[in-house]
Amino acid sequence: MTKQKTWIALGAIILPVLVRALWFYPGLSVRPEIATPDYASLTIPLPPLETPFPEEDVKQVGGVAVLDYTHANQFQPGEIQSLKDEVEVRGGKLEMLGDSSLLESRLKYARAYVVISPSTAFTPGELNLINEFVGRGGRLAIFTDATRGMAYSDFFTGTTTVYPDTYAVNPLLGSFGITVNNDYMYNLTENEGNFRNVFFDKFGKSELTFGLKQIAMYGTHSVKSDSGMVLLRGTESTYSSVSDAHDPAEGGAALSENGQVVAFGDFTFLTSPFRNVADNSALIENIADFLLGSKINPTLATFPYVFSRPGIQVFPTPDVQMTAEMIAVLGRLQSSLRAMNLSMEIVTEKPVDGDVLVLGTLAPSEDLDPILNRFDLTVDGFSDYVTVPGFGNVGLAGNGIMLYEATKKGNSLVLLAGTSEDLISLIDTISGGSLSSCVLQDKLGVCSVGYGGSFSEDQSFLEETAPADQTSGEATPTPEPVETPAG
Repeated sequence: MTKQKTWIALGAIILPVLVRALWFYPGLSVRPEIATPDYASLTIPLPPLETPFPEEDVKQVGGVAVLDYTHANQFQPGEIQSLKDEVEVRGGKLEMLGDSSLLESRLKYARAYVVISPSTAFTPGELNLINEFVGRGGRLAIFTDATRGMAYSDFFTGTTTVYPDTYAVNPLLGSFGITVNNDYMYNLTENEGNFRNVFFDKFGKSELTFGLKQIAMYGTHSVKSDSGMVLLRGTESTYSSVSDAHDPAEGGAALSENGQVVAFGDFTFLTSPFRNVADNSALIENIADFLLGSKINPTLATFPYVFSRPGIQVFPTPDVQMTAEMIAVLGRLQSSLRAMNLSMEIVTEKPVDGDVLVLGTLAPSEDLDPILNRFDLTVDGFSDYVTVPGFGNVGLAGNGIMLYEATKKGNSLVLLAGTSEDLISLIDTISGGSLSSCVLQDKLGVCSVGYGGSFSEDQSFLEETAPADQTSGEATPTPEPVETPAG
């Protein structure tokens, strides 16, 4: 009996525990084997790479491309070493401009002007200089970047304002029909490892896109041109961050209608290692060709850079006498030319080719008559004036005339004046390198180098009036006071 009660007691204790255990834990769990990735067979997607090979037989074109660094530009010189190298391979030079006051003088001899991600606006004067530069054949290359820009914080309110580079470049590009949008382009399906790293495989026909099959850009603005050409286009899955839509009229770069201005929405593709992705290095080579390939139409506005050859032949016409004053002024001219790496040689016969500086007075001459006829200058031997197209009658006294011609045989600059003294003053004017006293119209200019005849006559009249009374032997009558009505 005692044993029976004991077993009953144990059953009362164990049975509920066993029932609960079987209810909540119906069996032993067996962990299945979890499949893990085959890490050994995984490959990381890499962008298409292009190893640039040393270029052979690159055409040596020379020239200077001026690089703007005066508008808080958001780049470091080392970032564009690839572009600098390609320019130098072609015998050219990428010259950095760090002083905005030198812009006018630099653009006189430059073939291209390069602006990269500026943060401050261009002044109206700078815009005029750049427009004039493009007007005479220079080229303009603009590079922006959606990842660069200037941020300003208000000290009192703490408000931060972002100033993108598009604000600075669009006023500059407006004259050429190009606009850079304040956005970034992206592609969620076809990209170079990131949705903002966009591929472009559709190209406008241009020397800039020659030989390209695919270009990769990193954080690029979209660029459009109503009158020009979109150079780089992506697939239909390439969108703008502003509209989240594909616009076939926008792309990664655009060229102006005249073919002299190009704008890129990105410049990261110039930097290493991105320059080696796809055909980026070939694009950089094409950009270097573009910068140095301009055909400048030289005018007097580019003075003193109006000659194309290192040696200048100076031809004084027979009416110009080699006086001591003339020799002295030619010596000063020679020093000025030497500072620009130009040599000077005086010749006694008019050259048939090469760069020539002709010196003469406005007297009838067999050497000058053909030149005067080409520029429609009319000299009347019985008049004190010469008729100049665009100026009318120009006084011979105190004025000098500059005539400029650029031909395949060489460039000619003709300096004319009414007298030898005025001619010497005109030579001194150009030796100084500044034509601030001249009015220039394309290839013809008139410079003030002395005093006009009427001014001299007035002076002589005043000088002769006083001595006439003193030498006449008669006392000058003293005027008597006249009583006024007021007393």
